[in-house]
Amino acid sequence: MLTCIGALCASALTAGQDPFRQTVVVTAAARPVELATVTRAMTVITREQIARLPVESVADVLRLAASVDVRARGVRGVQSDFAVRGATFGQILVLVDGVRINDAQSGHHNGDIPVPLDAVERIEVVYGPDSSLFGADAFGGAVNIVTRRSGEPSLVVQGGSFGLAGGRGDVSLERGAVREFVAVAADRSSGFMDDRDFKTSIVRSRTSIGERSNVAVSYLWKAFGANNFYGGNAPSREWTNQTLVNADHRLADVAGWSLTAAASYRTHGDRFVFNQLRPELSDNRHRTHAVLGGMTAARSLSRYGTLSVGVESGGDWIRSTNLGDHAMSRISGFGEWRAEVGRVMTDVTLRLDRYDEFGASWNPSFGAGWWATSRIRLRANVARAFRVPTFTERYYSDPANLARADVGPETAWAGEGGVDVIAPGGWLLQATLFGRADRDVIDWLRPTVADRWQTYNIRRVDTMGIELGARRTFANGAFVQAEFTGLDLDAAPVDQLSKYVLDVAPRSFTTAGSLPLPNGFQVAPRVEYRRRSRSTGTQDYVLLDLRIAKRINRTYEVRVDGTNLFDQDYQEIAGVAMPGAAVAISLAVGAR
Repeated sequence: MLTCIGALCASALTAGQDPFRQTVVVTAAARPVELATVTRAMTVITREQIARLPVESVADVLRLAASVDVRARGVRGVQSDFAVRGATFGQILVLVDGVRINDAQSGHHNGDIPVPLDAVERIEVVYGPDSSLFGADAFGGAVNIVTRRSGEPSLVVQGGSFGLAGGRGDVSLERGAVREFVAVAADRSSGFMDDRDFKTSIVRSRTSIGERSNVAVSYLWKAFGANNFYGGNAPSREWTNQTLVNADHRLADVAGWSLTAAASYRTHGDRFVFNQLRPELSDNRHRTHAVLGGMTAARSLSRYGTLSVGVESGGDWIRSTNLGDHAMSRISGFGEWRAEVGRVMTDVTLRLDRYDEFGASWNPSFGAGWWATSRIRLRANVARAFRVPTFTERYYSDPANLARADVGPETAWAGEGGVDVIAPGGWLLQATLFGRADRDVIDWLRPTVADRWQTYNIRRVDTMGIELGARRTFANGAFVQAEFTGLDLDAAPVDQLSKYVLDVAPRSFTTAGSLPLPNGFQVAPRVEYRRRSRSTGTQDYVLLDLRIAKRINRTYEVRVDGTNLFDQDYQEIAGVAMPGAAVAISLAVGAR
């Protein structure tokens, strides 16, 4: 689903406003809607919050949402898997301005997000299936990175532990009806242990022509030591890159219909050497391509609400030394009806995706929200989702893994019910109960540790959970938020070892905030607790990150960021150690 969203942004958080009712979001419906009308649970993280917290990548920001399980193989988003509500890392949809960037080679590359942090306007996380709007992959939820169109120039330079050095900045230009926004970022580290060094760079340009047209070009490049990333003890290394080009244009209205056309092209490169001592035996090179084009139309039906319809078509193909050469194409159509009668909002959405290799998949969703009082809203939603297997799940082979080409799509039905309470003092309190029934889930299994992992549509997974949240934004820009997610996952037993499905975080708690202090100081902590359960056992850990910033004048700010200050020994991916306590010092010029 592609929409023209460049001209829309979240409402400013100033005294006397109600951000829950006034914030406009673009991911939970076919056209922009107010957050208070969305019939499912959702988290919105604003640019103002991102700028104050000790975060350096989109992956860091997503840790603010307790229901998003960020499973990193390194810091600063070097390589991260995302999971939502207990779904696997492939069962999440990642979007940039509504354009899908899920990679057909492997879900491990969904975290290769070609957007510098300074280019982010806000991040929207929609929980629960979203296949009725966006198609495949959105089992647990969808993440949409909404990018900026303009802003004051800024520059940040940084150095710190483990040989860290980096910088990022942005500049905005305007001439007549044309606005140009460019953001860049680069960093490097010698690594906290052998073969865990990294280098990354990202650049993004977005050109807006009037209020109707947008063109964006992004590029990301990474090189990193991959010590034990995929099993075994060989010294591994990986290089990835991604280019994304997307454009949208709002056409003139026709017979009351508002028309938007959009198109995108994405290519991702991945070179992986399993054993650097014997590269001739394990040098894998993969290149995926994806094209997508579509058109949406929306109109008001007066007292009968709004209707949105759309069509899109595209395909993915791969050229690989390991997986071979493969391609798949699809065509899709959808319709959404939204209506508000008194205090009740209803939405009905239906989408059809037809793949040349996997056939058709119908995915409906139904939602309702009711303002029981001016401060209490009840909501409910039920939806279906599907996911097609990646090329890796069908064709990959190495000394530790052997994929099977006959694995097919996964499906799920999910439902949720919740309440939103606008409490005295400006607090927003939220609670959601949810359940999801996954069928034909793909898992990597092996009979013994001496065998290779193989893929099967063998799992039936039922997930129940609860989400609790509280947040408040103050007139001076300070904010505080806390979220808790509890999961109960019931997977059908198998008589083999499981690689991914049983690796979950059944208990998660996150809290973060920003507090201005006298004399230009600001303190911003972030705390993350996870109880991680996997076939090898259960681990509990608490991570504390903290930023202390000092504003020198209107131009300069000095920041000291501490990460993992409790010096926890933990693993988010089994067998992949994460760094201990670290400190970074930054000088920000022009940043607010």
